Amino acid sequence: MNNTESFILGGLVGAAAALLLTPRTGAENRQELRRALEKGRERLGDAEAVAQIRVMALVDEIQEKTGKLLAAGSEMAEAKRQDLMEAIQVAKRALAEEREILMRSHRERRAAIEDAANEE
Repeated sequence: MNNTESFILGGLVGAAAALLLTPRTGAENRQELRRALEKGRERLGDAEAVAQIRVMALVDEIQEKTGKLLAAGSEMAEAKRQDLMEAIQVAKRALAEEREILMRSHRERRAAIEDAANEE
């Protein structure tokens, strides 16, 4: 049971005890009961308003934090994409260099073979 429920229950128990233990007429007791109920309704309304304000504040906070997390996630994804693109460019350059080395080696071997064939 939360504080609001305990408070309302305590108020109702107190009102019932007051009605049973005081020497009043039935009309007076009914009037006192109406006042107590109205007071309880007002307190309940106040508690509901406070709860609604707290819930709205929590919703706003959650939305703000969610937005920040999404932004941070987008930034991180963009950074990783940039890292990947740079790695791809480095790999392409390395591949081009290796291809050039292989082509040069192939040309040198071919030239060596042709020179050896021309010497014979």
